[in-house]
Amino acid sequence: MAAIGAALERTPLGRRVSGVMIVIALAMLLANLGVIPRAAPVYDVIWTYLVPLAIALFLLRADLVSMLVEGGRTLLAFAAGALGVVLGAWLGARVLDLGIYEAQYAAVFSATYTGGSLNYAAVAEAIGFRDPSALAAGVAIDNVVGLGYLLVVGAVANAALFRRHFAWRSEGLGEATGASAAAPRTPSLIDLAIALGLAALACATGDALAAAIGQPSYGILFITVIMVAIATLGRRWLRGLAGEDLVATLFMYLFFAMLGAGADLGTLLDAAPALFAYVLLVFLVHVAFVLLAGRLFRLNHAELVIASTACIGGPPIAVAFAVLFGWRRLAVPAVATGILGYVVGNFVGLGLFNWLAP
Repeated sequence: MAAIGAALERTPLGRRVSGVMIVIALAMLLANLGVIPRAAPVYDVIWTYLVPLAIALFLLRADLVSMLVEGGRTLLAFAAGALGVVLGAWLGARVLDLGIYEAQYAAVFSATYTGGSLNYAAVAEAIGFRDPSALAAGVAIDNVVGLGYLLVVGAVANAALFRRHFAWRSEGLGEATGASAAAPRTPSLIDLAIALGLAALACATGDALAAAIGQPSYGILFITVIMVAIATLGRRWLRGLAGEDLVATLFMYLFFAMLGAGADLGTLLDAAPALFAYVLLVFLVHVAFVLLAGRLFRLNHAELVIASTACIGGPPIAVAFAVLFGWRRLAVPAVATGILGYVVGNFVGLGLFNWLAP
């Protein structure tokens, strides 16, 4: 299923609906036909081991020095956008009826819109949010509304009115940077072994530390801190590794396949209207804060677009927008702010959950 989803994502239709949604839909279909089970011991293995490993692997690039130095002015807009997500998620949980999973939805959506869908799985695991139907409903809404948001951002990114109101320091956006021009290297067996070894070490240590203080569900926070420390202290050495993102992506595809297999279609449809309104509200507050930051700190239209897409979609989407519009100078800040979102998103989600949980 992961292979099929990844392959179809290369097609025009697949790019519109995303490989994740293809995997979830295929898993739901096969589960309803009785080809795969709705629950199985291997699903627990995915939750317990593969999801934390995927998070740790993605964080191998979370070098704090590079993120702060290379993120530049874009980090200001990113911080404002992340704050808008948190306030929007809190406000939505207060004014909308999200049912018994109100705090859980606020946690996973605030996390995923602070750095991408990786944080969705991480925070769901940390707070024990394991209802497949409820999680699949959230992923479906995230994909539909999130894709719509990115399409709108893409449409207005170079609009004359938007550029005119946020035109400060917008000259030279097309200048290339050395980091963005580097060609990716083909991964080797040694690369994958080192990456998996470091990730596994961080996961084992993080879980042990969380258990030692009596908070075993918070292992993901310790894992995040450990991986950031490894990525920062070993940034020159780790820069030569390749392929860890492929392994992490495969693990995440398996996670979404597991969600689809256990999802109940009726529950998913029942949750859709409230979640749709909830995500729209989060986006509205997010945009308001990003635009306010643009005015206060005199940021240009490209910096605001990259910061917003880094929040909502993560590094791949932000970099894609930088390349699409020829903003070569912002390719590295796009990666830096997106990876920073991976780091802080878990803390944001858990913090909001503890704030809202009864």
